[in-house]
Amino acid sequence: MNRAALALGLAAWATAAACHKSSSPSASAISAGDAVEQAPAPMDPREAEAWARAESGAEEDRMRLASLVGCASLRERGEVAARRSTAVRAMSYCDDFSELPWLASIAASGRDDEAAQALDSIVDQAARPRRPTDPEDGQELWAGCQALLELSRSSGQARARRVMAVRALRMLSDRGCVKRGDIPSDLDAKN
Repeated sequence: MNRAALALGLAAWATAAACHKSSSPSASAISAGDAVEQAPAPMDPREAEAWARAESGAEEDRMRLASLVGCASLRERGEVAARRSTAVRAMSYCDDFSELPWLASIAASGRDDEAAQALDSIVDQAARPRRPTDPEDGQELWAGCQALLELSRSSGQARARRVMAVRALRMLSDRGCVKRGDIPSDLDAKN
């Protein structure tokens, strides 16, 4: 392989890697109920059709949507309240934890149905076998776990939310984002 082809291949790889990653705000900077909704870029016809199918379709349609647009785009489109539920449910199929802080913020401060969907998506992601992740995902994974830990300890939150947060944290603890001993046990069933 000549140098020009190698350089072109490396440039294409770097561009693809850069497009795959997004800079996610920290969990403390995210709020599911933000008053100002930012309008994302217009959708092309293929994406619009995928969103329409995912909104009214089966899990396979949400899986296809996540694969087509990626997790960062799901979050961006999910900032619009009308698409939030679909985006949150499609995030079950994200390959990384880059949007965990956003999901955790919805779990803590979203409407009950959205919070339950966000916690379900987090549990689905956590249930996948551990695999190597990009170092950039480490910050989002840690921020999301800290937000879930705060939710699990908050006596002002609904018990169902706290229980799901504990469940997710226990599943995520082997990834090193939270110590097992820090996870509340006061919600465990008593024998």
